[in-house]
Amino acid sequence: MLVKECMTKDPLTCSPDEDVRVAFGKLTDKKIRQAPVLEGGKLIGIVTDRDLRLAVVETVSGQGLNVRSVMTPNPITVTEDAKLREAAALLSKNKFNALPVMSADGELAGVLTTTDVLNGLVKALDAEKK
Repeated sequence: MLVKECMTKDPLTCSPDEDVRVAFGKLTDKKIRQAPVLEGGKLIGIVTDRDLRLAVVETVSGQGLNVRSVMTPNPITVTEDAKLREAAALLSKNKFNALPVMSADGELAGVLTTTDVLNGLVKALDAEKK
């Protein structure tokens, strides 16, 4: 099974200059835990709800902080044609909850979350039963 068969396509993204409170609200509203950070259409980082929540709590309501100041720059990525097993091993080894997924053109194609991997496992096990 390939990453592109399980990934979340068209993920919510953030701008590096976006206020942390706004970004945190977006993630909370969509009930997601992480978002790729794009600048000029290029992936430059990833930010988690935890990064944003801590920034908001530890400062005066996060006032004046932007996503760039709390994101993880240059995140580890996986290609959409990678095997799901390899991507799952990357998630596990690094204790990540998500990986940005890149197309062959170097563009963001989606995000692979631990939930996506579990859903792929269920799909594979169901197919094995048949």
